[in-house]
Order: sequence, then structure tokens, then C-alpha cells
Amino acid sequence: MAIVQNPITGRTKGKFSTAVFSKQFGKNTMRSKPVEVKNPRTLAQREQRAKFSLMVELSRKFLAFIRTGFKQAAVGMSEFNSFMQTNILNVITGIYPDYAIDYTKLIVSKGTLTGAEGSAATAGAGHIVTIDWTDNTGTGDAMGTDKALMLILNPNSPNVVANTTLKTRADGTFDLTVPVAWVGEEVHVYLSFMTEAGDKVADSSYVGAVTILA
Repeated sequence: MAIVQNPITGRTKGKFSTAVFSKQFGKNTMRSKPVEVKNPRTLAQREQRAKFSLMVELSRKFLAFIRTGFKQAAVGMSEFNSFMQTNILNVITGIYPDYAIDYTKLIVSKGTLTGAEGSAATAGAGHIVTIDWTDNTGTGDAMGTDKALMLILNPNSPNVVANTTLKTRADGTFDLTVPVAWVGEEVHVYLSFMTEAGDKVADSSYVGAVTILA
């Protein structure tokens, strides 16, 4: 695919002969139109498609969080594509067709901001998860006003519990209430930070797994 930027083409979109013009992420692009569309059924192709489908299914649970968490890392691509590129080779375990997600390796935000230190998760009565972290303000570019990005994933639920606005790095703790239907199930907890301006994000930390209490 070529990037097309010149006064003749301007904002080009559509097809001409074997060329296809479009605009992606603010740039005019040109690619060749395939002569023949194939649907390979090799083992490698089936493996890749199965992994991709598994990651897409996972991402649908928290697309809004991905848009925030991968805003800085998504250079020349969408936040979704950045999430997929970061995770698809590292978090899938098993042998085709029996794949699974290794939630301990999942990255739910990515960037250059100083990340979390001393984080921990505990389950409390009333289906509450408490997330604690060390206020490492002053380490690197960490600031006390950085917003805490918290995410709780339940592999058995299509929903997640997330918060990206209520707490800062300086607060050091927050209680999140999860659905009562999750009682008795194991969930995975993640923590990251974003600058107050929203221009920089930290790599997420896997805080741990806890079993939800009634």
C-alpha cells in the first residue's frame, strides 16, 4: 500500500483501473485491487483466523476502555488494531483449535507514562474488589493528578467493570462493585494511569486474580 499526498490526487477515494484509493488516519493511500480473492484453508491460516476471532471476541467486552488505553500507542492505526498487534502473539495459549487467553499477559493499555507500583487486589464482602497501589508520584513522569484506569475482566461474562475517571494516582485505592452474578467466579484485575490531559498513558499492570465474595 502506498501513501498518496500530492496536489493532483488531493483527497482521493474510489477505484481507477487496478488501483484503489482511500483515506486512512488522515493520509491518502493507494493499493492494488486483488485479481483473485482466495480463501486459503491451510493449517497456518486456520490457526491465525482462530486466534484473531478469539481476540476480537475478547476486545468487544471493553472497546471503550481500549480506545482510551491505546490512544497514545495508536500511531498510524486504530486503537483496536494497536491492541490486537500488542496482544495477539503473546496472550493466546493452547494448540489449534483449543485456544485460550492467558489473562496474566494481557495488555489493556499501552504508552510511555510511568506505570503502577505496589498494586494489589482483594475481594471483599458485598461483591466488592478493592484495588490498592503505591503513590509513586515523582518517579519518572508520574504525577499525583494522573487518572487511574481500572479494569476487571470476568472470562465467563460478556461484561466488564471499569473506571477511568474517579480516582488519581495520589488516591492509592478504590473499591469497585461487580455484578452479584459474579459471586464465586474468578476475575482478573488490571491497573494503568493516564495523564490529566489524556495525551499519555502507561502500560497496564496485571494486578492479579480474585474470587468474588457474596
